[in-house]
Amino acid sequence: MLSDRIGAKVRGSQDAPPLSMAEKLLLAFCAAALVFVCLAGYTQLDRQGKARAALTQIKAAQLAARAVSAQCYSAGTPFADQSTHDGFAEGIAGQIETLGALPGTVTLLQISEDGYTVEQLLYAEGDMRALYDAETGYTVWRAEQRIRFDRSEGA
Repeated sequence: MLSDRIGAKVRGSQDAPPLSMAEKLLLAFCAAALVFVCLAGYTQLDRQGKARAALTQIKAAQLAARAVSAQCYSAGTPFADQSTHDGFAEGIAGQIETLGALPGTVTLLQISEDGYTVEQLLYAEGDMRALYDAETGYTVWRAEQRIRFDRSEGA
C-alpha cells in the first residue's frame, strides 16, 4: 500500500522499495492540490474580510453623511450638488470622509426632494464597492475590470 511505503520512507526504513514514478507523480499532485485548496481558502477569507470592512465603512459613511447634512440644513447651506463628480456640494465629501474616518471615497447617487436626506450613497475602496440604499439597505460587491478598450487603440 502506498501509505505504508511512504511511512517507511519517512521513518527511514531501509527495507522499503523506492517509490515508482507513478507514486511520485501522485504525491506531487496531492501536494499541489493541497496548496491550491489552501490558497483558494485564503483568497476567499481575504475577500470576505474586505467585504465586511466595506460594509462597516458604508455604514460609517451613511452616519457621517446624515450628521453633515444636518449641519448643512441648520446652517442653510447646500448639501448636494448633482453637477459635481461626487454629487455633493463643495467640500462636503471631504467632511464626510473625515468625520467617518473613511480611507475610500463616497459618492452621492440619490437625494430626497428636500435636498438633505441621502437616498443612495456609494462607497469605493480598492476593488470593493458598497452601496447604501434607504429602501433596500446595504449591498457590497467586488469590482473587477475584465476588459478595457481605449478609443485610441481601435478603428
